[in-house]
Order: sequence, then structure tokens, then C-alpha cells
Amino acid sequence: MARSILSKGSRFYPYGDTKSFQNLQHLQLRSCPSLQFLLPLWVSSFPSLETLHIIHCGNLSHIFILDEEYPEEITTRGVQFPELTTIQLHDLPNLQQICEVKMVSPALKSIKIRGCWSLRRLPSVGARGNGKKKPAIEIEKDVWDALEWDARHRPAHFEAPVHSCYYKEKLPRVSVLR
Repeated sequence: MARSILSKGSRFYPYGDTKSFQNLQHLQLRSCPSLQFLLPLWVSSFPSLETLHIIHCGNLSHIFILDEEYPEEITTRGVQFPELTTIQLHDLPNLQQICEVKMVSPALKSIKIRGCWSLRRLPSVGARGNGKKKPAIEIEKDVWDALEWDARHRPAHFEAPVHSCYYKEKLPRVSVLR
């Protein structure tokens, strides 16, 4: 029945503050059909987050959204996820973005996405120099083709995507009968 794990503005209550999730390393969530978002963001919300694994949350539109009060720099620079290395998202048909604002993940190594048909944006990883491996990505071809990119965030920053082995190209619409 929950619509979020932590609601907007919660960090200002006595039990919450801006350091609430400083040590969170792994976020795994399964079968929460009512969730619309997981957690609100502020500048250094999740500096230790390494893995993000979410499955079967049909109403989820964003994983991280902006808190009610946030610094202006968050909308211009984005939110840093310095330790995030792995993202796995499965069966999230309404997911539009992982993060409501630009998400910067320089340590990202792998992304596996299946069944996220509304997804339009991936985390920004930046260009990697010689010797540094680009993040590997496994994603349906239709979703990859629908992603939105900008000047500092482009497909060349990722390895060539591996498309699902279940993906089949559309057959030509012709009659086989003569």
C-alpha cells in the first residue's frame, strides 16, 4: 500500500536529517506495486550507494525525486552517486527516469534493464579516458532507441548495448501464400 519509502520533507523531522542514508550501500526492492517513488533527494543523499536492484514495481515512475527543499545547484549540476557501480531494473513499465534530475555516476560498470518501456534517461557517466572501461549495458533495443541524450551525455559513453536474447525483429508484412 505504500507509495514511497520516505516521503518528501521527511528529513526535517526529528528522526531524519540530511545524513540519513550516508552509509546505504545496496538498495534492493522487489514486488511493491503501489510505489510511485522510493526516496527524496538532497545534495549528498547517497554517497555510498553501490548497487541499485529493483524488480516488479509497476507504478514506479522515478526512483529518486527532489525533496521539497533543495539547493539550486542540484538542478544545474545534478546529483552525484560516486560509488554506484551496478544498476538492475526489471519489470518497471512506468519508470521514466531513475532520478528526477540529472544523475551523475562516474564509477558505473554495468546496467541491466528489462521491461522498462517508459525509460527515457540513463545516468550520466561522462567520457572515459584511455584504459578506462565504459559501462556495459544490457537493454531492449526499443528502449535503447527511445532514450534521450544531450551534449554531455551520449551513447558513446557506454559499451555497445547487448539486446535481450528474447528480442525479435519485426517480420515484413507480406503474404507467404501465392
